Amino acid sequence: MWIKPQQSGLSKALWSTEQTNPYFILQVRKSETGGLTSKVLGTIDSVFESKPYLYRILLDIDNPVESSYCVAYGLTREEVNADWIWLTRNLVPVLETIEDPRDTVDFARAKIESLVAQKMPQEEIAKIDMKFKMTSEKFHKLFQVPEDDKLVNYYSCNVWYSNFPRQGWLYLSLGHLCFHSFFLGKTVQFIIPWTEVIGIEKTSSGFRIITRTEKHTFILFFNPEETVHLVQELSKIAVKSLLNGIDSNNANYLNEDLSDRTSVRQYIDARTKSESYCKRFNLPFWERLDGFVNCNLWFPFTKTDISGRLYCSPNFLCFISRVDIRCKVVIPMKEIAVVEKVDSNVLLEALHITTKNKNTFMFGSVPQRDYLCCKISDFLHSSINSGSNRVVRESGYGRGFQEQLLGIISPRQAVKEHLWQLHFSDYGRGVCIYRTKRLQELVSQGIPDKLRGEMWLILSGALFDLDRHRGTFADLLSRKDQVSALVADEIERDLHRSLPEHPAYQSDRGISALRNVLLAYAVHNPNVGYCQAMNMVTSLFLLHTSEEEAFWLLVSVVERLLPDYYNKKVVGAIVDQNVFEILLKKNLPELHKHLCKLGVLKMVTMSWFLTLFLSIIPFTSAIHIVDCFFYEGTKFLFQVALQILHHNQNMLLMVQDDGEAMSLLNDFTDAICNQDSPIQGMSKKGDGDFTAVEIQALISHSYLNFGHITMATVESLRNSERLKVVQSIEDQDKKSLLRTVRGITSFRQEEIDILYRKFQECRRKMALGSDLKISHTSGKCVIGMEQYCDMFLAMSPWGKGSCSNVISSRVFLVLDHNKDGLLEFADTIFGFDVMCNGTIDQKLRLFYYMHLDEADRVSVVEQVNLDRITGKRGSDASAYNSSTDASESGIVSQSSTDSDMDHISIPSSDTPIHFRKSVGLRRYPNTTSAFLSLMESNNLPLMKQNQFIQMWKSFYGLYPDDVIEVYSAIGRVGAHITKIGEGKEPNPLKSRSQSEVGEEAVEALCDLVDELELGGKLSPLSSLRHQGSETEEDEWELSYDIIKYIIQTEPLIMEVFEGMHPIVSSITR
Repeated sequence: MWIKPQQSGLSKALWSTEQTNPYFILQVRKSETGGLTSKVLGTIDSVFESKPYLYRILLDIDNPVESSYCVAYGLTREEVNADWIWLTRNLVPVLETIEDPRDTVDFARAKIESLVAQKMPQEEIAKIDMKFKMTSEKFHKLFQVPEDDKLVNYYSCNVWYSNFPRQGWLYLSLGHLCFHSFFLGKTVQFIIPWTEVIGIEKTSSGFRIITRTEKHTFILFFNPEETVHLVQELSKIAVKSLLNGIDSNNANYLNEDLSDRTSVRQYIDARTKSESYCKRFNLPFWERLDGFVNCNLWFPFTKTDISGRLYCSPNFLCFISRVDIRCKVVIPMKEIAVVEKVDSNVLLEALHITTKNKNTFMFGSVPQRDYLCCKISDFLHSSINSGSNRVVRESGYGRGFQEQLLGIISPRQAVKEHLWQLHFSDYGRGVCIYRTKRLQELVSQGIPDKLRGEMWLILSGALFDLDRHRGTFADLLSRKDQVSALVADEIERDLHRSLPEHPAYQSDRGISALRNVLLAYAVHNPNVGYCQAMNMVTSLFLLHTSEEEAFWLLVSVVERLLPDYYNKKVVGAIVDQNVFEILLKKNLPELHKHLCKLGVLKMVTMSWFLTLFLSIIPFTSAIHIVDCFFYEGTKFLFQVALQILHHNQNMLLMVQDDGEAMSLLNDFTDAICNQDSPIQGMSKKGDGDFTAVEIQALISHSYLNFGHITMATVESLRNSERLKVVQSIEDQDKKSLLRTVRGITSFRQEEIDILYRKFQECRRKMALGSDLKISHTSGKCVIGMEQYCDMFLAMSPWGKGSCSNVISSRVFLVLDHNKDGLLEFADTIFGFDVMCNGTIDQKLRLFYYMHLDEADRVSVVEQVNLDRITGKRGSDASAYNSSTDASESGIVSQSSTDSDMDHISIPSSDTPIHFRKSVGLRRYPNTTSAFLSLMESNNLPLMKQNQFIQMWKSFYGLYPDDVIEVYSAIGRVGAHITKIGEGKEPNPLKSRSQSEVGEEAVEALCDLVDELELGGKLSPLSSLRHQGSETEEDEWELSYDIIKYIIQTEPLIMEVFEGMHPIVSSITR
């Protein structure tokens, strides 16, 4: 029976070989061979009641790079012999014609996978899907993860736990890595959120997961490569979600419908392959890879064929040789004129493609040629129906300020142009040009000014965005008024710092063009807006392109070539600085040690990468680095930076302080010149001990000394370092955020950490939704109502009843003081503090307040704010003042004042909550939360009849269904309050004020009434005269004091309602 090829880690331990050929091995399980091993395996099979396959076929090529793959299983010798005969007759002869072992493995695996797809019956597929569904249900039941945390796959493995290997199952979901083992009555189980992972190390038999507090080593006997790859991809998704929360342009990474296992795994695999494909050929990230085949490209210039891989996607046909620098081709579907099937003595199973520019390409030994032709035909039909214009317009691009300002061409520029024209005549021009080692040499010598704009657009892939989004730039520019004032001011401030020495930016025209491009990008990508260094890069682009072309070049740099470099935290630049340190340590270890000792490394190299060396090298020379950057990718920045340090290694090893090292490097980079530039006055000559250094020589030496650094190496290091950098930034943000609530909450540190993790989980979920732009426009850490309700239901003691959703929404509206539909972490903490740790008065006050009308709540906030301005304080503030008088208690320093609150020590968890609130208001005087105002207010509005009815419905829904006695008590209290409101029973507070309050208190209250009435105020006592009265609409009203008094007369309600509810116990319940 054919199976999808799976890596095998036990090719010899439990199996004996019966037959072999150069590509496949037929093995039989040792349980069938007799002897001690057979008896042991038979006993194991009997104990576990398993019925394993007895025969298997391995794809095994003598190549240290490739592992063995199991391609077929069988229960009987006849079954496996049939598959062995088919392989020998049909597949082995084809594999013998393939020279490269890697091509052999790829072709054989693809062929077996096609056999599996063709022969697997629908019943078998349904059986597999049902098994996975049952496993998914078991996974959610075992680990209690949310339903939307979909299981991706599961694997059998061993984990080293307490110095002992435990066999169990590894579950990989979108949000967590989980392990469960049950053996000999003992259970080992743990769950690790991907967002907590800071390192993934591949081992010889599996992998190791590293978190902030622990390490776990997983041993895999089957599919180790597949498992490690999936673990790495899921951690990348987690990093992207963290970046979304920090401030990134990676929203909606998993926005497709992931309704079943097939879609989850296929989507992740397809997304990974598509991203790799787009990076390899500098294509826009909206392109999706359809498939690829191994074939040969006929190279007419050397009359030989080149082995490589042909990729096909809806808009492009791309080829790359096994050795990258040998040949690379990008053919847009829109440029294809003719596709023909050709067979010749030179190339078999060939495809001949002719473009509209008369470029021709011949691909030979194409597997499944007919199918590929059909695919290309379908994509061509789609591109024709799209109605877009052709991509290549050789003379329509690259007209910038440089060409307009300079009419004289230097002799060296003329020679360059001639060499490039000769290359175009041989290898073609435009996007379909053959990208060979000869083109790399021409680029390294510098692209001629007249061709630079055209080649930048082609090599960067910006040309494809430009063609796809015609008119977008003009539309963005028309909406530039939408840019925030802060971003616009930053742009305006940096305009005159952009290549100020160039004539183009000494006039209003150049400054205006630069302003237009930067404002258009701020509208296009508000999450980034504007970041320093973007102005320098854009000003260089405008020298050789139009405003629209410069805009799309900027898009390609910010969003594809240097991802996450230009956000507020420059995460990408920090990651690459760590990568650069690793490369420096590996290639120049002595210099790395010395620069780290001086502490100068990151100080100087960060700006190099952010500005593409424009900040340190004269732009006439740095422009050559930009040429190579667009051709080679990010790896070239590392190569040049290493070469600069290598060139000055001996002198740097002699310096003794960071200032001397920075001065030395600045003098060297200032001395880099470009004799080809027509503006020689803008290239500085050598100063001090340095003589002029040609940029061409510097680039040539960087290729020679550090050409071994590949994009694969850079990407691998980036993936490992990105985890550490993002987690480090997350830790810093956490400390900053917790600092804002420390001292104004009675939660223990353990509980604050739990709330923070849940808050961040909700925040990331929001970042992946439609509210991403809202959550980042203010630059604050916020969540929306939907996310708060999820948090409320999971953690609040008020979130256990039938009306939890309604109650959570009402609490959210109270906490949302600025009415923008978002809550900050401090607001969330304050709300949970009252619900979990507040007094009975504070809890009832919040419950009462959130059922008032919006206008009544606003009036409370306005009154409290007015009291603050006029210097008046409520009862809580008075309590605060009395506390400060007792400064010898040690709670507040004697020297603390309103202007110097840094001397306030942190209150303990036993400190009254009203005191903590007052401290919070003084430490954060700008806080205008309606919730904090509620804690100070003495004059809550009367509650109308319909509002009381809604509040009592919520009161019923506050308790779990099994508290029958409490329901009866709630009914009695509600009936009592209603009769008081209707006037059928006397007001208990009135009778109490007459009989129980002493004469001195009555006189004092009467004096207070007269004083407040003279001032036009209504006192709490005078409001008692109106309690229980009916309005014109025959609706009665009651005060908070009456409702609170009646509720407090029922012990059953008070016992449940006023209890302390730590967050930990709330989660447990």
